[in-house]
Amino acid sequence: MPLPRLLPPVGLALLVALAALLALASSPRAQEGEGASEPFAYRVESINAGLEPAEPPLRLDTPRAALESFLDAIRRDEFTRAAHALNLNAIPEAARAERAPELALELAFLLFRYDLIDWADIPDQPDARVLPGVQQAVSPYSRRSVELGSVMLDRRPVPISLQRFWTGEGDPVWLFSPFAVERVPALYAEERPGLLARWMSLSRRLDTLGRPSAWEWGAVAVLLLGAAGIWIGLVAGVRTLARRLPRPGRREARHAVWPFATLVAAIAFRIGTERLVLLTGPVASQLDVGSEVVALVAAVWLLLRLVAAGTRRLSERYVVPLAPDDPENRRIKTTVYVVRRLTVVLVAIVAVGYVLLRVGVFQNLGLSILASAGALGVLVAIAARPLLGNMVSGLQIAMTDPVRIGDVVVYDGHWSTVEDISFAHTVLRTWTDTRLIVPHSDFLSRPFENWSKEGEAVKRIVKLAVDYRIDVGRVRAEVERIVDGDARLTAPPTVEMVEADGEHAVLWIWLPGIDALASWRLHNEVREALVAWLKGLDGGAYLPRRRVLVGDDEGAAASRPATAARTEAASAVSIHPAAAAASTRSGATGGAG
Repeated sequence: MPLPRLLPPVGLALLVALAALLALASSPRAQEGEGASEPFAYRVESINAGLEPAEPPLRLDTPRAALESFLDAIRRDEFTRAAHALNLNAIPEAARAERAPELALELAFLLFRYDLIDWADIPDQPDARVLPGVQQAVSPYSRRSVELGSVMLDRRPVPISLQRFWTGEGDPVWLFSPFAVERVPALYAEERPGLLARWMSLSRRLDTLGRPSAWEWGAVAVLLLGAAGIWIGLVAGVRTLARRLPRPGRREARHAVWPFATLVAAIAFRIGTERLVLLTGPVASQLDVGSEVVALVAAVWLLLRLVAAGTRRLSERYVVPLAPDDPENRRIKTTVYVVRRLTVVLVAIVAVGYVLLRVGVFQNLGLSILASAGALGVLVAIAARPLLGNMVSGLQIAMTDPVRIGDVVVYDGHWSTVEDISFAHTVLRTWTDTRLIVPHSDFLSRPFENWSKEGEAVKRIVKLAVDYRIDVGRVRAEVERIVDGDARLTAPPTVEMVEADGEHAVLWIWLPGIDALASWRLHNEVREALVAWLKGLDGGAYLPRRRVLVGDDEGAAASRPATAARTEAASAVSIHPAAAAASTRSGATGGAG
């Protein structure tokens, strides 16, 4: 049954009244409207007692009107009148009249210096009413404080705000808060206009503060000349000192002097614009960004030079003293190369990102990125997967050490030498002096042979097919004669018969060489010499031969002794037509491994 039928009319009226009282009690005190007992403002006993009344009086009924009246009085050099927009209650009453003009002037300087005025955020209603958006379930509410911004003092922010005050008589007024006014001298002392304060009064300085002017351009020219002088002096000084250094230090000093001098000159120029002359406005904003970008680029340049010098020193200390065929040599060299390249890439990415952020490229792009963070993250992850995967694989190569610079490998059928390992790919130099570029992820995902994992020495095998009647001892003697005194061998060769059948035998001649290339050429020369020797030995009788088994019929062929049934292919053999069904066995001629 509906609620009205359950409750009597009096009870229903009491519930409605109670709900209204609860809504009124829960509404913000800042609501000013018809029936409000007093305005929503800070209650004070007096405002700026001890000051002469302003003539004409300032408009202080709204935050925007108070700020406009204050700035208008500053432009007219009416600093005492402008001080009526400040709440001086934190200043001793006896000193207010004397200190008020100075405080107003310094406060105006801080407003312009830190660009604290954003007219779009300053309301023009007496109660500074805030109207929430359609999607916000909040009722409109009034304010009695509007913050313009904050300035750091002793590593703590000091809010600069307009606040609404009421003495209980007349209308409330908007004034700069006493908390900020009390700290204006300390804030100004932190940001005083540098050396210009000696020759230019603060009131005159305010006339051009925040706007380009002839004296600012002149100051910029002087500062640029000073920075150029510092750069030239540093370059000349460092080069003079470098002549007294040892040769490695001299080379590194020459390489680092340009970025070092550029970095110092950019920092000196930035200090000059902020501390000596305190440039502001459009000129300063562009110069600040420009000097910061130049300093950042120079710092990155110097860092890369230092990384290169450090890796060179590591190579000279740990790699060069080791023997070229020492695996530790190649391992350290590979690690140094990979770390150096990854450092260069990471530093460059961070520097470019910071420069773009500082210039302001991402200010408008940031909203779009946040709005579509999910989809954009997926797209970026997909697009960057090959690059990130190769970089991670490069780190894997440096840490797990499966291959090193200088190793001899067989990859995808290519016999090659690892020439370089960059941050994204491995460079293989094949035996024909061509380069095979393999991404790290592909290189590690496929099996490969590393012939020099434990050293440069490599064993190669000459595979030689000969007639089974060959005297292996004579072959051993001939091999020893061919390689006698050859400096490319690290141990005596070995000759073994690894296969023999009715057609031919296969000999393996093991040749241990000092490195892959030397053993490759040596095994080719030994094979060529042995083939020439076999051709002349007993008229080539021990070259591979094909033998044919001939029989009149199956029974005769089965009963005939095997030794009588074989004849050499080099002899003239007459085969009867009835022997068309004879069985044949053939052996492949020998090949080289």
